[in-house]
Amino acid sequence: MHRLTVGGGLGVAYEAGQSAPSFTEWAARVRTAVRDAGWASSVTVEPGRSIAASAGLTLYRVGTIKRIEGVRTYIGVDGGMSDNLRPALYGSRYEVFLPRSPRASRPLRARLVGKHCESGDVIVDEAALPADVAVDDLLATPVTGAYGYAMASNYNKLPRPAVIFVRDGRARTVVRRETEEDLLRLDVDEPAGLPAGRPRRYGPVPERRSASARPNLTRC
Repeated sequence: MHRLTVGGGLGVAYEAGQSAPSFTEWAARVRTAVRDAGWASSVTVEPGRSIAASAGLTLYRVGTIKRIEGVRTYIGVDGGMSDNLRPALYGSRYEVFLPRSPRASRPLRARLVGKHCESGDVIVDEAALPADVAVDDLLATPVTGAYGYAMASNYNKLPRPAVIFVRDGRARTVVRRETEEDLLRLDVDEPAGLPAGRPRRYGPVPERRSASARPNLTRC
């Protein structure tokens, strides 16, 4: 029996107005296409994103609001491309809302940006938000469960956020928030007796090799 896997083909809706087919609809279309092509009698799929993405959302706190007349409004938050690289990496788009008023109208258009001092550090390019959004508000970007924490980094030495599971009104931490100590845990302390003014060495001292054993390097 010939088998075919189509990988992670099941999509999700990231923005308002988007829709994704149900498992049944998607499977029926793939099965028809495979059968008509005569490729295989058994077809499998990796449903990971379609299960995990909508199960998670990312919370940010507003740190600053900058209105430039005739240009746009910028809303800076306490995260950015370190916790969600997808918008900067390949232009993924997301929605954003205020958890304190999730059903409020959203007439304000603003660019939601991070704190990394990079021109590409944009979380939502054209975010729709309530007009009364204010500093210290919590903002939420939904559908980040599949590629949020898995692609997170310590870019610009920013600690990664915690991961919280919530069910039936109860919350529990499954990945704690990183600390400064976590960021420095691989640093090597200065050896005792190191002469003053000598540069600090990080990591193990490389083994010395004879000239004949060194690789032939070409200068560029």
